[in-house]
Amino acid sequence: MRSMLRAGAFVALAYFINGCASTTLEAVSDFDSNFAFEGVQRLAILPIDRTSAAEKLISDMQVDRINEALTSELQARGYSVVEDRDSADAYLAWHLVTREKTDIRSYNAASAYNCWRCGPPVSDVSVNQYIQGTFIVDLIDPDRSRSVWRSTIQSRLATNPDPKNAAKNRAIAAKAVLAPFPPDVSGAQ
Repeated sequence: MRSMLRAGAFVALAYFINGCASTTLEAVSDFDSNFAFEGVQRLAILPIDRTSAAEKLISDMQVDRINEALTSELQARGYSVVEDRDSADAYLAWHLVTREKTDIRSYNAASAYNCWRCGPPVSDVSVNQYIQGTFIVDLIDPDRSRSVWRSTIQSRLATNPDPKNAAKNRAIAAKAVLAPFPPDVSGAQ
């Protein structure tokens, strides 16, 4: 079990550092409609929690690269990322979660020469194990120490991600996970 967690954490790391198997990342988000998002201009990125298996395997250099991708995306949207928490309007925290999954598919294969009526039906079963990775970003209200916005992206993780595209893929993941920020509170309940 420990080796599966270690492998899963490594693959999650590889995704967010280097790339994913699927090409489209779509964020799912939720938010507190009572929070004044319009007052958020300065954000502080919190240090990651090193208690989970995924975060324990991430080096400080890799954490810095993910933080830089998030910072670049926030700055491109007009926000300031500050070091001093006291000057921040809100905090940003992120986490990686991995889960080993199995995809089982059954196919009816034709008999000889692709002739459906030329023999008994043949079934073929395909079993594929993969790692599902989830990147979670929370916006935390410093006054209440509570998350007021959460965005997640999920993807089947690449087995052999291309390190040449690492920076580009981190930027894509940061853009995708931050796409629903700030939330549209006008239609919220």
